Amino acid sequence: MEEPSSSSSSSSSSHGAFISRDTSGAAATSSSSASQVREEEDDHNQYQQHTDFRHPEVETHEIGTSYGANLSPFDEVSTIIRDDTWSCIIVLLTFWFFVSMTLILGVYGSSSLELGPNSSILLQPNPIFVQSVKVEEVNISSPGPVLYGFYNTPPLDTETTWSETHTVSVPADSHQEWIYFLNGGSQISISYSVYSSVFLIIAQGKEGLAQWLEEPTYPNTTLSWNLIQGSGMIEQDISKSSSYYVSVGNLNTEDVEVHLNFTMNALLYNTSAAYYKCSFKDASCSLKILFPNGNAAVLTSPGPEQDIPNANQYVKLSYGPRWASYIVGIGRLILPFLLIMEPLCINLVQYLIF
Repeated sequence: MEEPSSSSSSSSSSHGAFISRDTSGAAATSSSSASQVREEEDDHNQYQQHTDFRHPEVETHEIGTSYGANLSPFDEVSTIIRDDTWSCIIVLLTFWFFVSMTLILGVYGSSSLELGPNSSILLQPNPIFVQSVKVEEVNISSPGPVLYGFYNTPPLDTETTWSETHTVSVPADSHQEWIYFLNGGSQISISYSVYSSVFLIIAQGKEGLAQWLEEPTYPNTTLSWNLIQGSGMIEQDISKSSSYYVSVGNLNTEDVEVHLNFTMNALLYNTSAAYYKCSFKDASCSLKILFPNGNAAVLTSPGPEQDIPNANQYVKLSYGPRWASYIVGIGRLILPFLLIMEPLCINLVQYLIF
């Protein structure tokens, strides 16, 4: 009877040990699971923090990638080249605009001329830039000036001589002047008679006269400078075709009377071969300039009128621009740049990038 008890007792103890082991195993398993869960939560938190920290950089990278996909470096450089090309074109256009305005308003701009007796003025503008010549008579007179047209430059071989006598009273600190247009090879002879010292000068153009009026005692501003008193004569050879002023200046404190006699030996253009002649019946004359060889015009005035106090005539000279030349000039400036400079820039950029 005792053996079953032992057996039961051992079975109970064995069952208790099993339960104890199972409970310990469950506890260990539970503890291990809890630890694993905590590790996973820690890893998740760290990953979340990692993910949250890296997110702005990912966005920035995406933004940069999106921008770069829309515009390649070559496209950016090409855009810069196009901008530089247009900048150069604008500079060229501005340069040609100022050149054109200088020619139209400066070199071939309108001007007023005072014609002395027996003027013979050669007008030979550049046929590339000038299409026509127009002369308008300001003070209508008869006889008046005449405009001639020639296919070639006429010879300067016609001589004429005339004399003028002038007796003038020059006010104190003032001057009296006479204008003549003389071609190269002409000569001026002036005889004078005066009791007080005065200046007698020959100046080339308005600029020469203006310089002398600023410094009347300075001799190097004029073609001929003379301090005269009593009687005498001066002569002056003309080497350049231009307008010339003969003037008497009085720096005294009282009026001075001067007696002058001018003898002009002038060379004039021969007008016998002219194909065009206009005597200003309509107060203006126009002559077309032939392209591309050009032609010549000569503007003349009649001889001195002794009975008229002021026989000088005034005309307005203007040039009609040849607009086609200015437009072609713009193209000739821009096309070489477009055909040569821009491809060179593009090839250089391609070489640097690729």
